Amino acid sequence: MNLSPREQENESGINRREAIKRAALMLGAAVSASTFAGCMGADRPAAGSGSISLSNTQAGIVKAAADLILPKTDTPGALDVGVPEFIDLCYGKYMSAEEKQDFDKGLAAFEKAGFLKADASAQIQLLKNVDKKSRKFVRHLRELTIVGYFTAEEVAKNVLRFDPVPGKYVGCVPISETGNVLMSEPR
Repeated sequence: MNLSPREQENESGINRREAIKRAALMLGAAVSASTFAGCMGADRPAAGSGSISLSNTQAGIVKAAADLILPKTDTPGALDVGVPEFIDLCYGKYMSAEEKQDFDKGLAAFEKAGFLKADASAQIQLLKNVDKKSRKFVRHLRELTIVGYFTAEEVAKNVLRFDPVPGKYVGCVPISETGNVLMSEPR
């Protein structure tokens, strides 16, 4: 049975425009994934070691935003585990030229909006209510902050209680019986 292109679109439930959107989304995810893969395999700079690739103003914006995204509570915050240094490393060594350009534009928009001079509540509002031009930057900054935080050794060992060599596998165990441990200790 020969169907026209329009009938084929209706038959499959996806049209050309939707297919192009999905392909672009997958490409964006692949670019971000490659950036993260490079960053995760790198030696992490020490917390508080300072910026290597970002300017002082850019590093200040990254530091303030990371602290707002993952502040210190009863667990270490983004600043305690060196997330700004991680982001600086990713920027300097693993972002493509296009990703750097987008990141720079976002940082410039935040600088122009007076992000560093604003109080914490105004900074939070800037992060939440960004214009369309800065959404991609904020999303990327949040992703890098979260990846940098959860791949930090201190967080993996002390917050997630990660054990790279787990003991025997016992499935379907209530979390209350494990002592809220992400992975078990070898026995």
